[in-house]
Amino acid sequence: MNNVLAVDIGGTHFRVGLFDEGGRRLLVSEGDTSREDGRDWMLDEIRGRARELVEKTDRPVKACGASFGGPVDFDRQRVLSVHTPGWQNFALGEWLERTLGLPSRVDNDANCGGLGEHRYGAGRGAGSMVYVTISTGIGAGIIIGGRALRGRDNLAGELGHIPVSESGALCSCGAKGCLETFCSGNAIADRGRDWARRRPESIDRVLEISGGTPDQVTARSVVLAALEGDSVARSIVQESARWLGRALLTVIRILDPDRIVLGGGVALAGSVLLDPVRDTMREFGSPSIGYSTEIVLAELENYSPLYGAAAMALDLAGQPETGSTA
Repeated sequence: MNNVLAVDIGGTHFRVGLFDEGGRRLLVSEGDTSREDGRDWMLDEIRGRARELVEKTDRPVKACGASFGGPVDFDRQRVLSVHTPGWQNFALGEWLERTLGLPSRVDNDANCGGLGEHRYGAGRGAGSMVYVTISTGIGAGIIIGGRALRGRDNLAGELGHIPVSESGALCSCGAKGCLETFCSGNAIADRGRDWARRRPESIDRVLEISGGTPDQVTARSVVLAALEGDSVARSIVQESARWLGRALLTVIRILDPDRIVLGGGVALAGSVLLDPVRDTMREFGSPSIGYSTEIVLAELENYSPLYGAAAMALDLAGQPETGSTA
C-alpha cells in the first residue's frame, strides 16, 4: 500500500497531511498562516512538515497534491494570487516536485474542496455539484461528472468576485462591490470590529471571546458568539447569509446543479447560517421557476480542500479513479 501527501495553503490556516490509498487521513500537521512573514516562511513550513510526515511512515509516498487559497493557473501549475504579495505567478507545482522529489499537482482551494466533498464528503453520488467555500474569501468549485470545471482562464467559480453592489467596499481583487466584501470571513470580521468600536456593550460576548480588544475580533469569534445566541453576532451572520442566499440562487439559475455544498470556516456556523440562506432563497425565488437543488453543509468541515488535494495526489499516483480532476 502507498501513501500520498496533501497540502492546503489558506489565508488563515495551513495544513500538511498524509493519506493512504483509500483516501483516509493518517496524519496532519497544521498551523496559522502568517501573512506578515510571506511566501518564503510558508514554503519553509510546508517543506519541514512534509518531510516530518514522510519520516513517520514506512510505506512509499508516491505523490503530492496541493490546495492554494487563491487563483491558480492549472495548466501551468502556477499561483496567480490576487490576495497576498509574493505569490504572484509562482510555480508552486514545480517547487513541490523539486523540494519533495514527488510528482505534484496544484489547484485552487475551491476546486480542491469541491473534489474532496464530492469524493469523500457531502457531495458523494451527485452528478453535478457546486462547493462554495466561505472563509477568508469566497470561492466555488464546480464539479461535473467528477471533474472540476475550470474555464478558459482557470477562473470558473470565482463567485466571490461577482459584482453585486455599486456601493460596496474595495475588494482584495481591486474591484468594488464584490460579493466577497459582503459575506466572506473578512467581511464578517470587519462588521464585528465596527460594532465593537461603536457599541461595545452590545457585543460583549464577541469581545470576550476575542480577548477584549475590538482589533482582535475575527469571523471565528463572531460565529462562536452567534452559536451561543448573541443577538448582534447572529444578526451579522444573518446579514451575510442574505447576500449568500441571493448568490446561490444565481448559481442555481446558471448551472442547476444537483447539490450545493457550503464549506469553509464560516459554514461552521451551521443552521445559524444555513437557515437564513434558505429563507432568503425562498424570499427571492420565483413562484413559477422552482428548483430541487439540495443546499447542504460540508461533511469534511475545514478539511475539504486537504482531502481534495489528497484525491489529486492519488490520481497522479495512478490509483483507481472515482472522479479525477486530471
